[in-house]
Amino acid sequence: MQCLQKHTEIKSKKTAREGNKISLIKFLLSNVKMKISTIWAWNRWLALSDVLAYNGNDILVYARDTSNANEINQYHTSSKYLWDKTIDKKIQASSNLQEVLEFSNYLIIAVPSKSIISILKEIKKIKNSDNYFFINATKWFADKKTIQQTISEYFPVHRWLVSVLWPGFSKEVIDKNISCLCSVSNNEEQALFVQALFSNNYFRLYTQNDVIWAEYYSSLKNAIAIASGIISWLWYGINTKSSLITQWIREMAMIWKIQWAKEWTSFWLSGLWDLILTCSSDESRNFEAWYKIWKDNWAEEFLKNNRKTVEWLSVISVVEDIIKENNLDLCIFHSLYEIIYKKAKPTDMLKKIMLRNLTDEWKLYQQIKHVS
Repeated sequence: MQCLQKHTEIKSKKTAREGNKISLIKFLLSNVKMKISTIWAWNRWLALSDVLAYNGNDILVYARDTSNANEINQYHTSSKYLWDKTIDKKIQASSNLQEVLEFSNYLIIAVPSKSIISILKEIKKIKNSDNYFFINATKWFADKKTIQQTISEYFPVHRWLVSVLWPGFSKEVIDKNISCLCSVSNNEEQALFVQALFSNNYFRLYTQNDVIWAEYYSSLKNAIAIASGIISWLWYGINTKSSLITQWIREMAMIWKIQWAKEWTSFWLSGLWDLILTCSSDESRNFEAWYKIWKDNWAEEFLKNNRKTVEWLSVISVVEDIIKENNLDLCIFHSLYEIIYKKAKPTDMLKKIMLRNLTDEWKLYQQIKHVS
């Protein structure tokens, strides 16, 4: 009883301490208008910039396309990325990366995942500084590295590094629909600052310190959106999709054990919440990709002609390596690998999954328990 009381007292003090820090940060932010640079004028990251501008900050966005930059400055729209939505007038744009880097040391790294390496190289070439405040808003997982690990390779010395990971669609954020995200960092003060910087009456951030796994999960769930897409386009119903998600949670649990992840991370915003959103909406790029693959019943044509960013391509390859290294039975992930990289037909792989050896549910749980 005394131990429980002591634990409750410690927890209460910690909560009060965190509340005091957030209150102080919010007070400071409310009295200071910040200048923030966003690297890339793309839909999701224009939406994040709109949140920051709504909170009273000045934003300069790097838009490679001069016509896109001019449209943002003149009409406060970006028809290429934001349909008919209007963004805050405090957002300006420039097609000159050096101008954007000189505007502020607070950098929102918000580029399509396939461009992350090239943009980091550009930033380093133009203005190599150890004074950057990096706020990462890109999901990426390749060569078993997360985006924070990749940024740290190119800028080993920096002021801070926080990831903003979110389930949500940009046009709903622009419309001020209620949205929740994670502010992810190993450093509590940095996570709290970014939490306070973005949060308002329609946009709420929660801090999170399980950095590697939060980034892994936000990328890995994209792979399951692919499978969800093909199930929908093959005209299977909610029974099939529910079975898929349940099987995927088992497969993810085995990877959790291998990677020493904190299990609660997988059941919160960067995990299960993001998974539900991505698998439930046909507005997802990953979901849309599967329509093209389903139409041809193989992936080669899609891979040849795809111009959109779909984060799952590198993810599936990395997971297949984990499967082989640890001799895991992950039929969903392995089937996706076979479809994308080995030219297997989606319909054939679905049959193969369903005709595997029959087993007991308890044995599946034991597989998770004994993974090490």
